[in-house]
Amino acid sequence: MKEYKIAGIRRGATKEIQIPRLLSSTFTEENRMKIKPLRLWIFILLFAIALVFGADAAVPAEETTEPSLDVVIKISQLEKTLEVIDDVSGIDPRQPTKSPTAQIRVMAHGTKWIDPERSIVIGMKFVNGQPETALLIPFQQPNVNFQTAYNGLSGPDYYILRLPPGEQANISNALKAALIAASRRKGKASLSVELAVARLLEMAGKQIQAGLNLLGHVSQTKGSEKVGLTSQEIQEMFSKIVDTAGQLKTLSFGFDINKKNLATFLEAQAVTGSKLAGIFSPQPGKTILLGGYRPGYQINFRSRNYDICPMIEVLNDCFGKLYKKMGINFSDLVTICHCFTGEMAGGMSYGPNGMSMEIISVLKDTETPADFLETVYLPWLMKFSRDMAGSMERQLGRKVKPLYARTADSTVAGYKVIGIKSKVPYPVGPVVARTTKTLRTVKYESRMTTVGNFLLIAPDDKRMAELIRIVKKLKKRPSKGPLMRMDIDIGAYLASISEMIPVLQRVPQSIPEIGKATCLLDMKDGRLSARSSVRTDDVKKVIALFKNLRLPVTAAREKRKLPESFPEPKKLAEPPRKDATYWLDKGALCSTYGNDKAAIRYFKKAIKLDPKNSEAYFYLGLSYGEIGEYKKGIASINKALDLCPGEGIYLYGRGRLYLLAGDKPGALKDFKRAAESGNQEARDYLKHSQQRLF
Repeated sequence: MKEYKIAGIRRGATKEIQIPRLLSSTFTEENRMKIKPLRLWIFILLFAIALVFGADAAVPAEETTEPSLDVVIKISQLEKTLEVIDDVSGIDPRQPTKSPTAQIRVMAHGTKWIDPERSIVIGMKFVNGQPETALLIPFQQPNVNFQTAYNGLSGPDYYILRLPPGEQANISNALKAALIAASRRKGKASLSVELAVARLLEMAGKQIQAGLNLLGHVSQTKGSEKVGLTSQEIQEMFSKIVDTAGQLKTLSFGFDINKKNLATFLEAQAVTGSKLAGIFSPQPGKTILLGGYRPGYQINFRSRNYDICPMIEVLNDCFGKLYKKMGINFSDLVTICHCFTGEMAGGMSYGPNGMSMEIISVLKDTETPADFLETVYLPWLMKFSRDMAGSMERQLGRKVKPLYARTADSTVAGYKVIGIKSKVPYPVGPVVARTTKTLRTVKYESRMTTVGNFLLIAPDDKRMAELIRIVKKLKKRPSKGPLMRMDIDIGAYLASISEMIPVLQRVPQSIPEIGKATCLLDMKDGRLSARSSVRTDDVKKVIALFKNLRLPVTAAREKRKLPESFPEPKKLAEPPRKDATYWLDKGALCSTYGNDKAAIRYFKKAIKLDPKNSEAYFYLGLSYGEIGEYKKGIASINKALDLCPGEGIYLYGRGRLYLLAGDKPGALKDFKRAAESGNQEARDYLKHSQQRLF
């Protein structure tokens, strides 16, 4: 979920960040310490899941590593890897101390003594029910300084260190033998990690069950029942997650970097005969229909035909209750997905007029009614819209309109085309306020129709006509390649978002030609594998781009020729530039991405066009506060309050600036007035933070 930041307060849609970060005391310090390790593991898990949108640089998959090790980490070709990292980072070789790898070389007492033909291995093995961990470093010539510094156990051509360093306990023969065997099997990636998941969960069964029992007794914070789960539901969810993870024999992830490519990978091997093994063994058709369709956007994606419903059912079993409270019903999604073959292709781009997107999906001939769009798809979409709006109402505490609405139908090439307009609200102020005054909407229009067994989605009727022409010429082709693929034009994407990110507004006069990042995902024979890759030279270009931030940005996007198949945005979609609301929205967007100096300019333009716009004065004041101009910020919010006396969110925002300026009595006075007016954030602040700070 995105966060929005104005006046030093990051905004999102969860309870914990609805009050200023500096003022929040929802959790005790003890609870925070307990949560930190969990956050770390959640981060690692999410990072691994992100790699599922893998790559085409083929990092060879690690074969199943030594079965006797429960966790094994392999580092291969360390010296070459460090050299590439130094090269990519653009470090002057005449200043080696500034190298990002210098600390590693110092700690290892050099790296050229390490044998590049074998792997450095960190292994963990349960011995007599207790975990035992050690590090093996193979050498081509001894390094006495290293051995002495770390009290390493010396072998004929390796050192073994007990972990954590300094442990004096003996290393078991079983662990030693496993490390030696693993090191001899040269790794196929710079860094790889493999977990014997099912075996680890089995051995840690008692501890896991104790943790699950503890989850069932965690108390909830006030108001969390609006959007969250009960402690019993949380316990049930994690229990099902553990059960599902127990169907994984191994989970592997890592990265490889060389002079040609930087790649990451993730692989999951399911236990034979498990439900996941069946899901990871899809039976895609031998032919595809969309092979001749080549979308030309900044981000392009495609998938072969496969049945996604079993995967959704697993997600529903684990996370269904949580997502249902967020407005997403997996059961409804399964019903819709039964109508599709799974084959689809499309793309999306971002530009000055917003987002453009198109998708072609293939429908099943036997299970899809002729009027699928109006009798099945649109009713589901509108229900989803209402459910999401209801979820947001519970979070925001007031009425939210449905996210999608019908627009005028049209006829294109003889086909009825249905219009959809999306209006997704998001907060732009310093708090998720219980008022529409602090909400903006992301607006996007799309056009939909069906041609035979194709569902077409386009940004406008002009592009819809092109898609209709394309699908009528499509022919079956042999099915080959991975199950899913996504390509990202890095340069085009950076150029398109440069206005929204302050640091990119100081890039050189043109963004260099940068290649693609490519992602692949495949499932076969009970194994899920994902790859992501980008050329190393392109990584160097991006790093150099951010290093050379001296000149103002020019219209780089205009210099880049868009592919012929890129749909032209509708000119009518651009808001009138002399409208105060346009400048207010533009200022809010800049502030969201931290560019408050630009936001101030835009808010001033809005005020010039509409001098009685209290919101413009309010947000102008917050942006002044963000850059440390507290007096100007308070003066601006004073004007907002003159136009709209007693507005709770304005009082709370001014109180925040008083606090940052060091005027605690003034801040407390405004917080109290805001709370009396009904502002929930002020009430939360007074409840949780007043005694500690005042």
